[in-house]
Order: sequence, then structure tokens, then C-alpha cells
Amino acid sequence: MSLGADAVATTLSGYTDETAAPPGAGPDLDLVAALVAALRVPIVAEGRFWTSQAVRAAFELGAYAVVVGTAITNPREITKRFAAGLGASS
Repeated sequence: MSLGADAVATTLSGYTDETAAPPGAGPDLDLVAALVAALRVPIVAEGRFWTSQAVRAAFELGAYAVVVGTAITNPREITKRFAAGLGASS
């Protein structure tokens, strides 16, 4: 890349005013695909990865790596999702 980046990540996609995603939205796989097509540096997919299927999709689109954060590191969010899957209210 002409500016010297060694990699590009999708870290804040969906979390800014310009890219705001609705609650419960999955990762920005369209952005991952666009970056992979446009750039010659590794693309790191990050942001709103909650399922193994979404991680697999990012790799299939050409992501070099996928960062999974809250889905596996935040006990409160993990418990809320688990309870919601059982039909419990939060």
C-alpha cells in the first residue's frame, strides 16, 4: 500500500456515525470483500463476529485473520445471548 500499511482492519465498521449498524447486525462482510478485492495487504476482519459461520464467511471472502471479541470474552453478553436462545427475557 502506498501509505505503508502492513494490514487493514474493519475494526470500527458499524460503530461510527457514518457506518452505524442496527442492533444485532452481523459483521460487515461486504466491507471485507471490498477491501480484499481492492488492496494487496492482509485484511483483518473485526467487529460483530458472533458465530462460527460468520468467521468462516470472512475467511472464504479472503480475510487474513478474524478477531472475535465480545462473543467470547464478555461474560455478561455471553449470558444474555445464551438466555435469549432459551427464550428467557433479559
